[in-house]
Amino acid sequence: MEQIKALIEKAKSDKELMDKLDALGEKDAGNDEIITLAKEYGFTVTAEEIEKVKSEGRTTGEIKEDELEAVAGGWSENRYDPKTCKNITRKKYDCEGFMKARWCDHFRKEYISGHHDHSKHWYSCVKDAYPRYKGDYMGEPI
Repeated sequence: MEQIKALIEKAKSDKELMDKLDALGEKDAGNDEIITLAKEYGFTVTAEEIEKVKSEGRTTGEIKEDELEAVAGGWSENRYDPKTCKNITRKKYDCEGFMKARWCDHFRKEYISGHHDHSKHWYSCVKDAYPRYKGDYMGEPI
């Protein structure tokens, strides 16, 4: 698990790596492609680790909205672009980035109910890029 966390940490300061990870995420790449990219950067990750990170959410734990507001730096960044945000189709992914490594500071996810992969949330954008909607843990509308 430490290797996948280290890969994500490196990606936060390495734009080229982050762009490659985002590209893999956008095309729903398989674990093998992620493992190959990780190896190129000197990390040894397994499919099991990747799946665990995906199922757990953030590698350091979910952050609550009030905690997000109080954070200076860290996971969030301003990813809002009025030309592209109005057209995004996978809100949760597009707003969180690959394995939640680039959380847009305009994205809001409010817990409603459920547990792990059966949880329900409200999703919204502070910049009104899309209307508030109810979705599953992956951001798919329900």
